[in-house]
Amino acid sequence: MKNSILISVVMPNYNGHRFVEQAIDSVLNQTYPNFELLVVDDCSKDDSLQLIQQKAQSDDRIRVIALEHNAGVANARNVGIKEAKGEFIALLDNDDLWTEDKLERQLALARNGADIVYCSYDFIDEQNNLIKKPFIVPQQTNFNKMLVSSVISCSTSFIKTELMQGHPFNADFYHEDYVLWMELLKVCPTAYGDPKVLMHYRQVSGSRSNKKSNAAKERWKIYRKALKLNAVTSAWAFMRYAVKGVVKYYL
Repeated sequence: MKNSILISVVMPNYNGHRFVEQAIDSVLNQTYPNFELLVVDDCSKDDSLQLIQQKAQSDDRIRVIALEHNAGVANARNVGIKEAKGEFIALLDNDDLWTEDKLERQLALARNGADIVYCSYDFIDEQNNLIKKPFIVPQQTNFNKMLVSSVISCSTSFIKTELMQGHPFNADFYHEDYVLWMELLKVCPTAYGDPKVLMHYRQVSGSRSNKKSNAAKERWKIYRKALKLNAVTSAWAFMRYAVKGVVKYYL
């Protein structure tokens, strides 16, 4: 009974040759064994799909979905989520890593009634070296708090499957994950965090997540168009978001 709950891990992949095997291994090494790993390849041009298929041959918990047309990371995640059979879904990007107790600890929170769970994380470079100080999350967050500080990221999320399947990622927005968290927090008012570092967030030079100027412009767009906040509330939230971002990534 202890391991009876199936967890679906969804990992999108596009040209992930450098890091995807490490990401997969961090799932296979979990202390909680009852999971399926759905790797959705978005028409990679490198050999990463072949690497993933080789990994799948050695562990039948890995399911490989090879898309016929490249449609972006949001679509790839949506495909994996739709195919998920588990009671909970955990998302993992193909260049991030989990600590071995990530799923076990988050499931323990979920068993206590939490439908949306997240965790603290640290930062690594392309050689797996630790950089900067860890980002320690609060033990709870809600819609209003997330306007200022987004403490949930894809690779830390652990969410009830029926919630995820009922609220797909919206590719119209640059930070489609943030839009989704905010939408989910309208349904489940409180999300619960584990302050222990359970994920290693990889910062790769030139990656989309490293383009902070674009992120700032898109955050304003989300406030106004996705969340439909008025100008005053948007300005208040944006100023606090900017300050929090500097502290999180540069101090």
